[in-house]
Amino acid sequence: MNQRNVPFLNNVGVQSPDFEEARHFINSRIDDRDVRPMSSGGHSKNILTWQPLDRSTLFGARWSEKVHIQSEPQTTFHAILVLEGCIQCKVSNINVTAGGLLLIAPGQQADLIWEKSTRSVVINLSRQALVDHLGIPCLEVLGKTSTVLSADDRDARLIRQGIECIAQQHDICQGNLDIALQKQWQSLLLAHFTNRILATSRNSPTILPAKVRLATEWIQANLREPISVADLVKVSDSGRRSLESGFRTYLNTTPAKYILCHKLKGVRDLLLSNAEITVGDAAYAFGFQHLSHFTRHYQEAFGELPSETVRHRQKSRVIFQ
Repeated sequence: MNQRNVPFLNNVGVQSPDFEEARHFINSRIDDRDVRPMSSGGHSKNILTWQPLDRSTLFGARWSEKVHIQSEPQTTFHAILVLEGCIQCKVSNINVTAGGLLLIAPGQQADLIWEKSTRSVVINLSRQALVDHLGIPCLEVLGKTSTVLSADDRDARLIRQGIECIAQQHDICQGNLDIALQKQWQSLLLAHFTNRILATSRNSPTILPAKVRLATEWIQANLREPISVADLVKVSDSGRRSLESGFRTYLNTTPAKYILCHKLKGVRDLLLSNAEITVGDAAYAFGFQHLSHFTRHYQEAFGELPSETVRHRQKSRVIFQ
């Protein structure tokens, strides 16, 4: 990557001192956030660039002034690789310097101060891709913590090298990376991030009390059957309030939401693996009787309609055939 510029300059979204223009560009592509300059007096320009990776996106950024960026709780996973300068994460009161990597889990607010002229790459991983890769339909189990990796951390170095390679290919292809190549890079970044994402979660999804584990295993074994919280109480031989408390403590969700999320994940896996099945048949296979309600829950969970999942599957078949 050019040491004087942000990467991905073939796709420039903003090149202007207007912070409102920059905020609009960001909010049209990531979760809504507030962007406020904390200094003034210069005439240099903010530069924001981007490179799509299938359903995820990489952004290059350099701010002309010291800037404060805040968001509501995020719906997906973000990471920020600092190339030059410093970013302060106010949530954990940690400074991220050149070569360092900040990981922000779903549900966590971004509350960051970028020093003037700091250059960084912001990695916005697709919620759908993250769910598919981790096999965890409830991203809430990842917890709500921000983590910083130092410049000499092994995973930070691997991710930095991967982004450098993507930036080089962006330059060679003049910003038009082939969709199959985008998918490969997205998968590689997801693989690099997986261990760190799980390690930073507040609770390990594999270490559960016996009664919570019995309930989750029974859910997995009976996904295509009607399941109620009363069933889980009977199977786990525990009280309803005790079981709900266990799910909140160890899985950061409720039994009802856990059932719903895993049934939705089952439908998604079926749509992606079976080219012949319809959306309606896939939904009915997992007990969803009202297609409109199912569609709303599906879109909330994965950020896309079931019909869009089918289109992604069809495009993937064309590409790789």
